[in-house]
Amino acid sequence: MNKDYKQEREQFFEKTERALRLLFDKAKEKNELHFCLSLAPEFRGCQDPGWCTAIESFRAFDEYMSFINLIGKSSFSIRVALGFYCHLAEASGFYEVPKNLLRLMEGKKYNLWPFQEIVEKHKETGKIIAPNANKVLRDLAGHAKELGFDELAEIFRDAFDPDLRNGYSHADYIIWNDGIRLRKRNGGQPRIVCWEEFDYLFHKGVNFFHILKQLAIEYQNGYIEPKTIKGQLDNELIGYWKIHCNREKGSFSISSSAKTD
Repeated sequence: MNKDYKQEREQFFEKTERALRLLFDKAKEKNELHFCLSLAPEFRGCQDPGWCTAIESFRAFDEYMSFINLIGKSSFSIRVALGFYCHLAEASGFYEVPKNLLRLMEGKKYNLWPFQEIVEKHKETGKIIAPNANKVLRDLAGHAKELGFDELAEIFRDAFDPDLRNGYSHADYIIWNDGIRLRKRNGGQPRIVCWEEFDYLFHKGVNFFHILKQLAIEYQNGYIEPKTIKGQLDNELIGYWKIHCNREKGSFSISSSAKTD
């Protein structure tokens, strides 16, 4: 691999871990109860097993990685890698975690629908238009920048390449000997993502997601030993809440505690 790509990739990984950990630590200090709520994305609607896209993205991560490691390099393996890359870019259910942590740093509380402000409705049908990866990541980058988390803003900005994501999502790409050719058939300057650059971009996106996932799990694991904390959900009286991570059952629970002052 080109030495510059390798060095840039390692620097990006280090910056990602540093910037995300700073956000997690600061948000926990700010409001521990709402920090814990933020660690459980998509906590709304159907809650029985099989209805959380954030958990599905974890399963997809493991399955894609296992499959890619099994198959040899070919045009098909590149298509699989692109599908994996785009799945992670679009995993906005899981990106509710950093979005809510940013809300806490702003002095707000956990929100069941943290990306609601960027959700649009079709003018004629009224149907919901879910924000794509470009819009979600721009929102996270802008929010982080506003709050002074400059490194974090750069991470969200650079984690995924929008041309590569758009090319795959719209079947606007060609796999060729020199790399992935992004035709941009509807306008714009065509681009060739050479194989060294594709390897660099792919690992940036995959490891950004992996680092965020591992941090969320790490901070949940901080409550394997049940902890009772004092906090307030909305405008009700301040009370006590029991936080517990049960890895055997795969659960992370937040429940009212009988403890009083």
